[in-house]
Amino acid sequence: MTSLKHTRYRQFFPSLNGTNQPFAYLDSAASTQVPEVVLKDIEQYYRQGHANVHRASHSFARHATNAFELARKTLAEFIGAKAQNIIWTSGTTQAANLLADGLAHLVDEGDEIWVSELEHHSNLVPWQQLALKRKANLKVIPVLDNGDIDLAYFRQQLSDKCKIVAVAHVSNSIGAMQPIPELSRLAHQFGAKIVVDGAQAVAHLDVDVNRLACDYYLFSGHKLYGPTGIGALYGSEEALELLEPSMFGGEMISKVSFEASTWNSLPYRLEAGTPNIAGAIGLASAIKFLAQFPLKERLSHERQLLAYALQQLKQHPKVELVGEPMMRVGLIAFNLQGVHPQDAATLFDQYNVALRCGHHCAMPLSSRLSPEGSIRLSLGLYNNQQDIDQAIEAIDKIMELFGE
Repeated sequence: MTSLKHTRYRQFFPSLNGTNQPFAYLDSAASTQVPEVVLKDIEQYYRQGHANVHRASHSFARHATNAFELARKTLAEFIGAKAQNIIWTSGTTQAANLLADGLAHLVDEGDEIWVSELEHHSNLVPWQQLALKRKANLKVIPVLDNGDIDLAYFRQQLSDKCKIVAVAHVSNSIGAMQPIPELSRLAHQFGAKIVVDGAQAVAHLDVDVNRLACDYYLFSGHKLYGPTGIGALYGSEEALELLEPSMFGGEMISKVSFEASTWNSLPYRLEAGTPNIAGAIGLASAIKFLAQFPLKERLSHERQLLAYALQQLKQHPKVELVGEPMMRVGLIAFNLQGVHPQDAATLFDQYNVALRCGHHCAMPLSSRLSPEGSIRLSLGLYNNQQDIDQAIEAIDKIMELFGE
């Protein structure tokens, strides 16, 4: 088993190697670092001949199209799906907006759209705006004091007025993992569609959309050791057929006249314009990079490291945890007694520790658990015990500066 002190994964990430001073990058929930092989594969695509996909017949175009569709297949297999059920997007945010637009026809006045209190703004605001547009009711699954959603409340309140349930698989703010199979069962019991934001889950869990039984699953490449500007929307065949296109042009069109247009088949019907070809290739490269290491080993390393970090923070007399969910994945939110999170994060940087501070794009949850915001420590495959120890040492130095 991989040692917490010396992880063999770190050597593959050029941004974390070659510096004289150790740099503890503990902000992977915002964006993960990128392994060397991903950078090389993106560069190779451009060097071998850049071309648009699905259009021309020349060799550059054939190479680009083959690489692009192979990337789709690689990503689909990663989450237990079929390639035709994967829609390329620019990331989780675009996917959520695509769904809110494409499912609008299912929502009428007086219907209900359910979200949880711990949602990232990207999986809250699109549904809020849809509810306003369609004069529907945006309903909220509240969060318990420990940060878990109140599943009992949801069971009690759910009715056939519900059309859409949108929830995070893992909270980006406190790391709480939600019982997606049970939420899917409840939504389907009333004929609703369930949308799962998997942005914080895909890098830390064994995600299988079949076991989750969700209708839609969305995530971003830049939180999965891939490049920015690329992500994916999974949908079951039936669920994708429900989506009406909200962007038009390019490959999504089958036939056009001045009187009318017809759309291409899935998945292309929902992919208007020139896609992020290099991004798709880079994301597939990141997935293949992960696949070379046994899944059990990767997940065990991260869980042990998370447990170690949680233990060290709990034992520190000046640390106050924000939320203590029953099942935590990937990250820990906390505050330092008497120190504003923004001040703390600035000082952490002075000690070569990268942490996130603020409301973490989840202001309703922050208002509920920590109105001033919080400091977020989040892990990646490359982290080790030294990174955690460096963060704890930085806490000691910060508290000394504040006379604590």
